[in-house]
Amino acid sequence: MSEQNGTQARRQAIALRMLVGCGMFGAVCGASYALLNKMGVSPPSQWMGISLLILTPILVGISVIYWRNIDEAAREAHKFAWFWGGSTTMLLGVGVALLIGDDRLVAMAGPHSPSEWFAIGMFSLMAVQLAAYSLVWSIWWLRQR
Repeated sequence: MSEQNGTQARRQAIALRMLVGCGMFGAVCGASYALLNKMGVSPPSQWMGISLLILTPILVGISVIYWRNIDEAAREAHKFAWFWGGSTTMLLGVGVALLIGDDRLVAMAGPHSPSEWFAIGMFSLMAVQLAAYSLVWSIWWLRQR
């Protein structure tokens, strides 16, 4: 029985390292992109698209490995946090989008092309979903202790 617990502990340590590594990789990419923009260097949009096409399957694979290596409690925390944090926030985002008209958006953020508005909307929704997911996930773990 202890060998099985040791194996599970090793698997969870691997999953945690992978999760932290993905976070660090994302932070480095984001900081690099911000630094390049501050220096006035703009990487071609084709590079961004190709990078996403290459990195997305890799990150999905890492997510699958992570999911298979965590225990049932961690899985439940993620499912609960996604349902109540991520999904609920998405529904609230739809309501906010319907309440804010074109003129208000332009007044708040300035004029943009349709593709820029699309990107702003997608990244804003993802950021709010991630924040709500993290909050609900933390609350779930605090209540379980």
